[in-house]
Amino acid sequence: MASIRKRGSSYLIVVSTGYDYNGNRVKPQQKTVRPPEGLTPKQIEKWLQEQAVLFEMDCKNGSQQVNRSITLGKYVELWLRDIAPHKLAKSTLARDKQDIARFLPHLGSYKLTELRQEHFRNFYAELRKVIRPDTKKPLSEYTIEGVHATLCSILSDAVEGGFLSHNPAWRTYHYAGRKCEKKIADEETAQKIIAALEGESIKYETYFKLIIATGMRRGECCGLKWCDIDWEQRSIHICRNAVKVTDEEIFVKAPKTRAGDRYVYFSAEMESLLREYQRECQYITQTYDERKLTADDFLFRRQGTRLPMTPTTFTWRFKCILKKNGLPEQLNVHSLRHTAASLMIAGGADVATVAGILGHSQPSTTLDIYTHAFDKNKKAASAKLQEGLDI
Repeated sequence: MASIRKRGSSYLIVVSTGYDYNGNRVKPQQKTVRPPEGLTPKQIEKWLQEQAVLFEMDCKNGSQQVNRSITLGKYVELWLRDIAPHKLAKSTLARDKQDIARFLPHLGSYKLTELRQEHFRNFYAELRKVIRPDTKKPLSEYTIEGVHATLCSILSDAVEGGFLSHNPAWRTYHYAGRKCEKKIADEETAQKIIAALEGESIKYETYFKLIIATGMRRGECCGLKWCDIDWEQRSIHICRNAVKVTDEEIFVKAPKTRAGDRYVYFSAEMESLLREYQRECQYITQTYDERKLTADDFLFRRQGTRLPMTPTTFTWRFKCILKKNGLPEQLNVHSLRHTAASLMIAGGADVATVAGILGHSQPSTTLDIYTHAFDKNKKAASAKLQEGLDI
């Protein structure tokens, strides 16, 4: 990617040319240009962009930077050291390292330029035979798809860095079998879950009911602070996410996208539960921490600390609640988010509204995930139209 820097009345175009055969970064190529006289600022900007594209093409066409000797294993070392820490969130990097541990033993010894599509297809076929030691079951297709995504991402960076002319992993993965439908509780099951929650401690009742009521993610719920609640508007500002990476302390981070920073609303009944829970938190903080509860405290806080509770704590607890009450054990905490979305759609909410509440950047994401729910609405709407027209 070319960058443009102003130097007095001229401009410097800089193009990164990747790495040499030993994995060392090569000095970028530079070119000084001066726009023709008489151009407006917008015309100058357009002219500079054209010059940058042309210079970048010249650099690539005349470049000998494609590395013919570096292996995938060696490149991954460089990627983990120089690229990933500046590009990925801690949680994403931790997940990618798990994927790397799966593919390096099989593909790490190949030179980047030796990699072919059949290498990846054969590798995915072998992965489908791997039995997980904890579950005694094969790896899920979701896991294999994740390994493929990580490989594609790393090799795309290799292309951008000048190690490869194209990404050999593209279009090498095909989902095996039928994709599993989202685990969603129907309205009757949702009501049974709500009834079961009323027999739990107020902390767990509040947490799970909040997700059902608002469709927020489990990490977003763990990241809530008391200052995020607007009691007058009965709204909650979702503006952070609690993340736990293996062998590291839990931390909070901002949403990945602008759409993730959003407001959701709750009912008068939910307000009553939240206020009761707040009084409980005030008592516990005063009694055990010997201080007052503050607006900066997390709603779901680890006792004796100012840190949020770990999302997996609620995952485990929810499984216990399902089992104890004879409810479908294939459901999980994220199922509550799917359930909230499906119930909103069934209630007639349009796709843009549902996308906004869920924090999806694009309504198309919502449509892709909840196609089945919108299809039911389409059928109902079509039937109502035809009935009204007596067709």
